[in-house]
Amino acid sequence: MSQLKIALQLPFAVLIKRIVKRLWPAKKFNYHLKEWRGFSNEKATKISFNIKIQKIDNQNNKDEYLNHQFKLLSSSWESRNVAQKPNLNSVHRPFSEKITQYISANYQLINWQLDVKSGIEFDATKPFNQQGAFKKQGVDVKNCWELGRLQHLPQLAIAAKGAENKEAVVQEFKNQCLDFIAYNPVGMGCQWMCAMDVGIRVSNMLLAYDIFKQEDEQGVLDETFDSLFVDSIYQHARFIFNHIEYKEGVGGNHYLFNLVGLLFVSALLPKNKEAQQWGELASGELQKELNKQFFTDGGNFEGSTTYHCLSAEAMSCATAILLRNGVQLPKEYTSRLYKAGCFIKAMMKPNGELPQFGDNDSGRLFKLTNEDDNLANYESLLAGFAGLFADTFDEFAVKYPINKELIEQLANQTKLQLPTTNHQPSTINNQPPTENKLKYTEKTTLSFSTNIDTTELQHYAYPDFGIYVFKSKHFYLAISAIANKKMHHSWGHVHNDKLSFELQVNNKDLVRDSGTYTYSADLTLRNEFRSTQAYHGILVDGVLEQNNFGKNLFSLFYMDREVKCGVLAVTPTTITVQAIYYGVKHVRKFEILDDQLIITDYCNRPFKVNINQFEKYSPMYGVIEQLKS
Repeated sequence: MSQLKIALQLPFAVLIKRIVKRLWPAKKFNYHLKEWRGFSNEKATKISFNIKIQKIDNQNNKDEYLNHQFKLLSSSWESRNVAQKPNLNSVHRPFSEKITQYISANYQLINWQLDVKSGIEFDATKPFNQQGAFKKQGVDVKNCWELGRLQHLPQLAIAAKGAENKEAVVQEFKNQCLDFIAYNPVGMGCQWMCAMDVGIRVSNMLLAYDIFKQEDEQGVLDETFDSLFVDSIYQHARFIFNHIEYKEGVGGNHYLFNLVGLLFVSALLPKNKEAQQWGELASGELQKELNKQFFTDGGNFEGSTTYHCLSAEAMSCATAILLRNGVQLPKEYTSRLYKAGCFIKAMMKPNGELPQFGDNDSGRLFKLTNEDDNLANYESLLAGFAGLFADTFDEFAVKYPINKELIEQLANQTKLQLPTTNHQPSTINNQPPTENKLKYTEKTTLSFSTNIDTTELQHYAYPDFGIYVFKSKHFYLAISAIANKKMHHSWGHVHNDKLSFELQVNNKDLVRDSGTYTYSADLTLRNEFRSTQAYHGILVDGVLEQNNFGKNLFSLFYMDREVKCGVLAVTPTTITVQAIYYGVKHVRKFEILDDQLIITDYCNRPFKVNINQFEKYSPMYGVIEQLKS
């Protein structure tokens, strides 16, 4: 996809703003020429939500984190220790050496710049926007960003509550924070490349600090640490504010996390003029963005089920702080947020996992428990929704009480009123069957090992988002028809999965989405995993893709908006859907029986069915499995 073609997909107003931005760029910050860090005069005692988390069994990963072992975007634990002090430029080295004096002598530094999978290091001597390693084949900066989000610190804080070596755990928190501050000067290296990650990191730093401060019986977190920590919080917020990811009038999930970071900081820092400006921006924009980024049916405009969850988590945490701040939220805001939660509940398989339609980068705002073990499970997110809304999501809080507790305490125990209408997800209205007269037809039967009861099926429709679900305790069928032209203009997180599906019977996956695996590290695999051949639809002679996309780094998150989808007919056990693209008309009928699923494909051109033919599977970002030899 050419840069011109991508530009023409932009809304006209956005295109004009981007041209203006190129001609008259914004203020530049010379991070490599100045030392931005320092000691804050603000009192850290004011920085507290006073979060009271119940003692839980959360010791599983504590020892690994103490030894700097992390399982991030990987199926195995890996050391992130560095053998020698990282290299810094002469401007930043003196202050970093000063910070290092406050780190325990026996502490081993972490390598914050290393992509452990490729072995390539980013460069902390250069500004965030001059990291040449980012464009190297095989290098994935997300392997660094996941570590730099510091999402393990709240887990350590919770573990400290019941730890026999509590003081050592508190000391480790202190050391890791100082390590990060010392060897990631503001604006330098890969950990400042993305303001979204800065927002996630500062939110986790503040939450962990809040809990650790209550557990610090020996005064490990002294005034010197507090001074450095508070200054770093300010620097994080300033960086986000100066590099906010609004994209000239078009926000996305990155913008939400920019705002969440600013909201967390402004809620805790003393209310000076600067912090007040951050808070006012975040509060106002978050309320606007909910209605922009979530459709009226509750689905998110990124066109991805897991990005829906990511953005919904951001909004649930932000909403809790808005409530704490006394903000009166409009009924439409409450209703749409509630529907976003109901969307997740309706999409959820009986085992708590979600289908991977569209991109999946396995992202979270917080990981309070051992969620890296199964990032396809989103029950903990709905436990957080139980902290905002009574009754609807309480079943998930039984398994993940800590997520509900956190949201309740962030909201200062304030609940949102349930909407007076549309309490349940949308159901599919019956539509009479239509006769298909397309020339080419093929029938596929997928048999079940044990029968199901079709009278127990519930069915849900989200036409704005483009997903349709039939499910019971023992059966799950989700169908993708994600093709709304009102989605984010780039369709950057959309895959060519139209009329593809996921099928689970008795907690066993019979058909599952292939996933995403990677973004920039391998362009061939990136495009392979979002291509039509990776999905359980049809392959049409002479038409490679449902939506064309470029093969270069610039086209990583762009796709043609060609395909159109719709529902033709529905009954309690059948649904007929249609996709039209590049002269192809494809109609697919799903028929659910007690012992099998019958799929009948109709098309105006020769085709072959592609169900369970793709040889690769990615259960989460960064992990790949070979299904066939």
